[in-house]
This record gives sequence, C-alpha cells and structure tokens, in this order.
Amino acid sequence: MAITIVQSQLGNASYLPPSFFQTNDSKLQAFELPHGGVGNVDYFNLRQSDWRQPVFSTFRKHRDFGNHMVNTFISVCEKKDYFESLRLVQLANDRLCQNGYSSALSDDEIKEMAFRKSQEFKKIISKIESESYRFMRICALIDDLGLAFSDLTIKRAMNAGELFALVNRGCDEIWLRGQLRKKCAYEVEQVARDLSLVQRHKQLYCSDFSVARQRARKSSNRTALEQTVAYDVDNEENYFTLAELSDKSVSNPKIRRSEMFVRLRGFEEISQESNHKAVFYTLTSPSRFHAVSNGQVNQNWLDANSPTAKDTHVYLLGVWTALRKILDKKKIKIYGMRIAEPHQDGTPHHHFLLFMKPKDRHFVTTQFKRLALIDSPREAGAKKYRFKAEYIDWSKGSAVGYVAKYLSKNIDGEHIQADKGSSLNGIEAAERVVAWARVNQIRQFQFIGGPSVSVWREMRRLRNEFNEDDVMLNDLNGAEHYLLEKVRRAADIGDWKDFCFAMGGVFVKRADQSVKLNYTVHDAVAKMLESGELSPTRFGDMAQGQINGLIFKNVFILTRMRNWKTENKAKFESAQKQIMRGVVDWFDALEQEREYERMCESHYAEYEAHMQYIEQCEAIMLCSSEIYDMCSVGAAVPDTWH
Repeated sequence: MAITIVQSQLGNASYLPPSFFQTNDSKLQAFELPHGGVGNVDYFNLRQSDWRQPVFSTFRKHRDFGNHMVNTFISVCEKKDYFESLRLVQLANDRLCQNGYSSALSDDEIKEMAFRKSQEFKKIISKIESESYRFMRICALIDDLGLAFSDLTIKRAMNAGELFALVNRGCDEIWLRGQLRKKCAYEVEQVARDLSLVQRHKQLYCSDFSVARQRARKSSNRTALEQTVAYDVDNEENYFTLAELSDKSVSNPKIRRSEMFVRLRGFEEISQESNHKAVFYTLTSPSRFHAVSNGQVNQNWLDANSPTAKDTHVYLLGVWTALRKILDKKKIKIYGMRIAEPHQDGTPHHHFLLFMKPKDRHFVTTQFKRLALIDSPREAGAKKYRFKAEYIDWSKGSAVGYVAKYLSKNIDGEHIQADKGSSLNGIEAAERVVAWARVNQIRQFQFIGGPSVSVWREMRRLRNEFNEDDVMLNDLNGAEHYLLEKVRRAADIGDWKDFCFAMGGVFVKRADQSVKLNYTVHDAVAKMLESGELSPTRFGDMAQGQINGLIFKNVFILTRMRNWKTENKAKFESAQKQIMRGVVDWFDALEQEREYERMCESHYAEYEAHMQYIEQCEAIMLCSSEIYDMCSVGAAVPDTWH
C-alpha cells in the first residue's frame, strides 16, 4: 500500500514540514512512500527534491544497511513526525561513522581498508626509533579506527617485555582485517537496536543485516577451509582439507551438540547416584537493559543511555560471580551448565542447570534470588520475571530435558519444529541466535564444575588399550595402570560419568586431576630458543604452548603423533602432480633408451651364472662322494673335498 501526499491531504500529513512539498518551481508535488520488505523496493531511485538529497545520501553511504534505515525513516514519519525520524537517522549515521568510515562497509571494502592502513602505519612507525614511543603511536593510530588493545593484553606484553609485538600487530594487515570485521559487525548491530529493528514483529533476535553478513562469512570461511590442506610432514600422502577436519571436530554443530548432551547426561547420572538435587534457574536483567517493551521503544532503556547486549551480558555475569563468591565462602559445591540466549529484542538472559547437595539447595536458591533483585527490586514485573527457579523431580523427567531445547536452539535448531513466540522454525531461529552471539561477542555456553574437557578430547585420540608391558608405563604400578586405562576407556566410549570419577570426582580441582594436559612450544620456537633468537611468532612475541600430550604420575603420554602443516590445496596438489610427473618422465626416459631391456638381460645373465655355479657345486659334491668311498678306512680325505 502507498500513501500519496497531495495538496488536498495536507491535513493528514501535518507532521511533514512545508519544504517536504516544495520543488524548485515552488509547486506542490505528489510524493509516494512505498511499503514492503527490504529488497522489494528500490528506495534510492525515488523522486527527490533538493531538501531530501542529504538524507538519501546518508542512506547510500551505508550500502545494504541503508535499506533498513529507510524503513525506519518511513515508519517513524508515519507514527510520529518527520523531525523525530530525521533525528534517529542522523544519530544512527553518526554512530556508524564515528571513526571516519561506515561500519556497514562490505567485506571487500574492509579488506581494502586494512591493507591501506597497514601500509600507512608501517611508514609512520618506521620513522620512530624508541620502542615506547612506537607503542604509544600505534595505540593512537588504531584508536582512530575505533580499535584498541585490552588492558590485560598490554599488561602481559609489558611484563614479558614484548610491547614491540603489539606494535607489529597494529601494523599487520591480517590483524587489522580481523579486528575491523568484529568492530564493524558489533557497531552495526547496536545501531539496528537503536533503530528498533530488532524485536518480535520485525527482525527477531538479530538484525537481518547481521544475519546476512554472518551467512556470507560462514560461506566464505567454508570455501577457505575447502581450499586449504593439512598434510603430514613425514607422509605427504596423508592429508585432509581443513573442511574435512572441521567436520570431524566440535566445530561441527552436530558433534558439538552431541558432546554437550553427553556431558550433561553424565552430570545427571552422577547427581542421581550421589543423591544430589537439580534446579533449573532463569536470570533476567532489569528493565533498563531491554530495548523494546510491548512493541515500543523502552524509555527506561533510553534513559540508561541504551545499554548494549554485551552490557547486559556483563551485568548478568556479575550477578553469577557474586553468587559464586558467596558459595565459595560457605564451601558449597555446585556443577552444571550456563546458557546465554537472547530475548526477541536481542537482550540476553541466562539459564542455569545446576546440581548440588540437598542441604544446599534452599540456600543457593534464596541467595541467587536475592542477588537478582538487588538492582531495581520494585520496578514492575521484577519479582515475576527477574528470577525463576524450577526444582526438578527425577520421577517426572530428566534434568537434561529442561535444557535440550535451549541447547538445540543455540546451536543448529535440530529437532525443534517451531520457535516459541515466532513464526520461525528451529533451524531459522538457531541461525539468528548464533549470529546474535557472534556479532555481540557473547559466549553462549559454559560448563560449571567437572574435570577438564580438553583431557577428555585428548584421551579420545588414543584408541588402543594401555598395555602393562609398555616401556612408557614401566614406572606405574598395577593400580595406577588400571586408573589410567579407566580414564582412557571412559573417554573412548563417551562415558562422562565414569570419566569424572576416574579423574578425581565432579568437584575435582584442575591441579588435583589424575591426568593433566602437557604443553610444549612449537618446534620452530624450540629451535629459536636453542639458537638464542626470541622471535617465535610473526609478531615477535612468545607463542603460546601447544598441547602435545598428557601427564599421569609424571609419565608423559604422547597424543599428537604427527607433525601437520597447512598449504593451499591447489598449490599442494600441483606440487604432488609435479612430483609424479617427474617420476613418470624418468620411467619414460628409461623405456625410450631400452634401459628396461638391458636391465632384464643383465638380471638374466646373473641368473644363468648363478645356475651354472649351482650345477658345478652339485657335480663337485657327487664327485667327492665317489672319492670318499674309495679311500681306506681312517685315511684322510683328499684335498679335493675342500
């Protein structure tokens, strides 16, 4: 439907300024405001008078996101007035361009800018000799792009004397590209919330723009994985594409979801065997963190300076951290899982499935509720929605069943027919939720308690049973060998309950685990350390240790048995073909020179000579036998016997 504004309709369009109707010849002009979804209407080709030129130029500046800005502009014009619409669009533009470029840049434009800035920064830094001044300068340069090193990163670099490595990062094209991608994705999503695009009746959980961009990044990443090969240095015939390896790891949503269910099921079995209680908690933030209320912009949110989804997540984590401190003082142990997911307007809330001793359940619940209501306890709906606790009755169902839908919805949407409260199916909802988590840089899942899952994954690499006669395990007694094999077997068959018990129990501390990870520096780092050179990474700082095995009772167990390197697939296959081509050419040359025939003749001549030798030996033996018979008893055997 279209609204046509003509002279006779001035009364119905009183929210528009007189200039809206003015043309160069001062005559009234009809103007149509089309409606429809993004992509259905080319808003940029609308007839424009001079006063509208700056507005539409602003839309063009932000590429595809400009279409969403147009939708908001028209919607607010209809519901409120032109000036409010213009104010919102201008604020959105200012935020998108706060660092001198649009955060809605395409990925190709981000790559081009990263390359250009990298070259520019290198020239500037090369003229500065002092390391401290170089660091201060690069911080200022990346700050102009809206980027910065975290305080923790700076502190670690200072303690290690590696500020120069941060300078190198700031000048690196690939580092800049990655940081700009994250920054742009984050800023655009916040602007989408500012414009009230993210809500139940518009764009659910996450903006359409961010979902489309994440979908494109996923496709691009998949292509890159398929075009990259990991090969065994000692046997180049043993190689896989990174896409194949990714499909076999927890990067695969199905494997990730399955592993989470296995671990939760193990926790539940431990809880039942130990007579522990299970509680499902839901923690929600105060009103000021919610951008939309009843389909309208929440005034409390505006008054609080529009907190972001990340701000809300930090607040909820603060409540959880306060509870953990109280429980630690009381020496109360809990285990389970936390899940972060968005409301329909993109505001996060947290779910917890926690297991604990029966005597602790009341204290944990009351303290959790108290902490949840410390902030704005008297606002409308606080007691009803801010905190919920559901005690799980084992006789009525499984604890894992409480979180099954949340796990699936936050991973890939499998086994969910329809998303509650929306018209989306499970897969569509999951795509939007995952995009929301990535652009807002929010960790979706966190397990609480239990042994290291990294040890679990390393043990699953070992398929063969540990033999007591293994030289590597000579220092272990029978009981220790049995415990080690129990850990390996539990991981191999996917039994998280037995794995927890074998590792020291569900409440075991990392330092007290029976099996621990063993880290080693990269081979290249080791060589550089041996030679006195301290430049293990391309940025010059020390590389983090890599897992290469496990430690049990001071016995090292190797789990990474191959040395893998990566290479572009086309380049790798070309090199392999070149090798084979060289081999074929060599055999062709031998054949052309009749070398095979000469080789056969030579082998045949050797064979004939050997047969003649055998025949001579047999003849000598026969002859010697006759001579031996002619000798008198006790006489010496003739020399011919020799």
